[in-house]
Amino acid sequence: MTTKAVIVTGASRGIGKTTALKLAQEGYAVGVNYKDNEKNAKEVVKNILDLGGEAMELRADVGNETQVNEMIKAFVGEYNDIYGLVNNAGIYKRKRFFELTLQEWEETIATNLTGAFLCTKVALPHITEGGRIVNLARVLAHMGSSQGAHYAASKAGIIGFSKSLARELSPRKITVNIVAPGATETDIIAYDTPEKRKERENITPLGRVGQPEEITDAIIFLLSDKAEYITGETINVNGGMWMV
Repeated sequence: MTTKAVIVTGASRGIGKTTALKLAQEGYAVGVNYKDNEKNAKEVVKNILDLGGEAMELRADVGNETQVNEMIKAFVGEYNDIYGLVNNAGIYKRKRFFELTLQEWEETIATNLTGAFLCTKVALPHITEGGRIVNLARVLAHMGSSQGAHYAASKAGIIGFSKSLARELSPRKITVNIVAPGATETDIIAYDTPEKRKERENITPLGRVGQPEEITDAIIFLLSDKAEYITGETINVNGGMWMV
């Protein structure tokens, strides 16, 4: 099969959705993973098929090993192997540390960090030599958060995990990279007050929040042949909020 097949987790909305659609436009076959939002996932798949692309919906909680195994089995059954994996699925429930429960901590780590581990672990035997893994972190992994120690910790973990994996998988020419968005026009900031929105814009040197498509462009680049000599790197797409 000449079509490169890529799984995008959390692809029913936001950055995952725009990534799935863009990948299809670029000629990839796309696995559209979702946990609960079946309606949106079906719509993403339909949009891809209507454009003449290849896609299949993949229902799975990425933090559940059994479901991840079933998801990868279904995808490989359709496309034989996997070229790329985009670990995008994530949750963020804002809580100050003294209000944070152990359950909320564990739920966040399970989806955001363990989910990336499980999807990679199960997919890896099927990822072709020269394949690509792109993991989504966040600017808060660098900056920390006054309302999200659990979230920032999970995303900082993604960076350490990715760098380690990049070293380990280099003999197979599989690259592993990270994209770390800043404030982006997704559900995470959808309910901001006008004051909070203005605050985000003011702390961003470019003076605005990002669009999902701008994050997707970085993901697509890292999946492409143009990025074959890049591994273990974090591309920060944040309007200058955090400069390394």
